[in-house]
Amino acid sequence: TLFQIFMTGLGDQDLEVRSNSAYGVGALIESATIDASPYFGDVLKAVYPLIKIADNTNNARDNAAGCVARLILENADAVPLADVIPVWISALPISKDHLEDIPVYDAVCHLLETRRKDVS
Repeated sequence: TLFQIFMTGLGDQDLEVRSNSAYGVGALIESATIDASPYFGDVLKAVYPLIKIADNTNNARDNAAGCVARLILENADAVPLADVIPVWISALPISKDHLEDIPVYDAVCHLLETRRKDVS
């Protein structure tokens, strides 16, 4: 499936493939017609190394941050926010791929508007 292709891509040795896979899996979950939340844990583990990457040349960190934002927007209850938010915030602000600004700041606003207890 497309999901499996993106998940495999997140483990690829080529940073550009990992970056594109982070974008792809986030976009797929965002537009899914099924509940994809059972896969959120696997996605979060797979994008974590990209969020922590120092070199954002291939937009990897930005795409990973956008992916996490899409998970939050899709179903924040399925995201371990207390663990994810500090790591996710460390990848901000978006520095190169400004198309990721939209889901990222939508997710920030969503978390604030819904007054999540894990957000302060």
